[in-house]
Amino acid sequence: MTTNAADDAVVGTTLGSFRIMKVIGRGGMGTVFLGEHTVIGSRVAIKVLQDRLASDEGLVARFYAEARAVNLIGHENIVNIFDMNVVPPNRYYLVMEYLEGKPLNYLLTQPVPAGTAIPILTQVCDALQAAHDTGIVHRDLKPENIFLIRRGRSENFVKVLDFGLAKLLDTERATTRTAAGLIVGTPEFMSPEQANSTPVDARSDIYSLGCIAWLLATGRLPYPQRGLADLLVAHRSQLPRPPHELNPRVSRAWSDVIMKAVAKSPDDRFQSATEFAEALDEALGAQPAPAPVSSPMLPIITPPGEPQPRHAARFDAVVLKLDGVSLGTLQCTDISRGGMFLSTDAELPPVFTRLKVMLPAAGLTLLAEVVRHVPADQARAWNMSPGFGVQFLDVTPSLRETLNRLVSGLPLQPKPNPSGVYSRAIEAELEKYRERVNGDHYELLGLQPDAETSVIRSRASEAETQLADLKRKSGKAEELAQLDAALKRVKAARDALSQPLSRARFDANRGNWRGVARLLAAGLTPSDLEGLRNEFLAERPSAAGSAHVKYLASKGYEQKGQLKDALEACENALQLDPLNQGLHQRHAMLAHSR
Repeated sequence: MTTNAADDAVVGTTLGSFRIMKVIGRGGMGTVFLGEHTVIGSRVAIKVLQDRLASDEGLVARFYAEARAVNLIGHENIVNIFDMNVVPPNRYYLVMEYLEGKPLNYLLTQPVPAGTAIPILTQVCDALQAAHDTGIVHRDLKPENIFLIRRGRSENFVKVLDFGLAKLLDTERATTRTAAGLIVGTPEFMSPEQANSTPVDARSDIYSLGCIAWLLATGRLPYPQRGLADLLVAHRSQLPRPPHELNPRVSRAWSDVIMKAVAKSPDDRFQSATEFAEALDEALGAQPAPAPVSSPMLPIITPPGEPQPRHAARFDAVVLKLDGVSLGTLQCTDISRGGMFLSTDAELPPVFTRLKVMLPAAGLTLLAEVVRHVPADQARAWNMSPGFGVQFLDVTPSLRETLNRLVSGLPLQPKPNPSGVYSRAIEAELEKYRERVNGDHYELLGLQPDAETSVIRSRASEAETQLADLKRKSGKAEELAQLDAALKRVKAARDALSQPLSRARFDANRGNWRGVARLLAAGLTPSDLEGLRNEFLAERPSAAGSAHVKYLASKGYEQKGQLKDALEACENALQLDPLNQGLHQRHAMLAHSR
């Protein structure tokens, strides 16, 4: 969690009857501290309005509106506020119940099963219905504002937070011009009415909760567009795909409920939170739509329009993350020209993670991206091993030819260097490049993915000099051809990695955020980074949304104090959106905090 000098100054002081112990959260309007009663020791959460906002009467009124709204509602699924006060000259604060638990984003590392997600959603519906019955619309529902605590036998008892943007319906109707031109809420979960800056009612909250339900069911945001303008257009005019089409474990009934909640017209949605909850309860009893028992990864890993030959033989595959961390030797049980399925009982790498997959028996090293999970329960239903599917990336013609032979069950071509053809010195040097021929530029040069540019240039120059020297010593045509090919690869690596813009583009395409971080530290400008990111996301329109889901998970871990997990989730986000400067700044902050 980031530090702030003004917040640090508050820690150790006393507000009313409570001593401020530490910072436990930050929001748009204020900082939340852990407070302890100076006499009886009871703990509370104390939300203090930011000093820079305290001089604005309208913002102070909005800050206190949260306490009034919560007091009017009085529901067990809404955080209690006990007191509101001010310490002269302008330190405004609310005293709330202290919650020991985790925000909903803590669960967003992957799709959440219906048995976990739906009871959470129905509790939120109960809280919203109580608010709507008293004329209050939340207006800013998002995973961060849904907190999960243990109560009795329930591990996911819901507390809805942050009614700071809530408005009374009667007030909204009486003063509609106050809403005109003002967009409030969080863009990823904003209703079309909010996006259009028109008055809202209870059905706006139902839409926002529908977006959260879509996220829980699929593990992705319904609208992955980047930027406020694109998101507003999407909320106004685009329907997301039904969740059951993206996640076969989502029943058609649950999918239909979610799609009704996110209808564009309020009249087409559930007309009350209670109606939404009842539909969710009915969906909970529905079974998932049957999934195809044969090749579960075929629609994903086979390029459209191509023939679909497959090979069911088993291969051992050595699987590495791009940072070199090994996932072990896994068994490939199914391979096509587009990808393969890797069996494992271990934790599955997140969808969109990029990996290096080596098939020693075939002499292949492939760059791949995780596109499908088959967890244990789904594997049992499909009568197969659990694991994950990957799609191959950057397949060169020579790799494709080898894959074709492998998939067809044909013997692989022998290595093009029969013993005794080359001199020992040249053979030894060429062998190094053959081993790296299927790797990327960093591997070709024997470099770490975050190598400094000066080191890259030096290593490339050294390799070129060595290869050129061997060419002068060789008199054999086949040797010269092999040396020329290696030299061409080295020059391509040098050209791609020695200039900031070309290197950043290369790194982004491979999810190498560490290389981008090195470039930022060396002076890559924000404007250059943004331009490259625009190119990157134009080719991968879902990358920003997928990364944002990982960002939400990172925030959830951070709020729980689990900084190691927060850092790992942030790195997963960066692997998906490696040119996102905000994510790089967050990673640096988390790394420093640890």
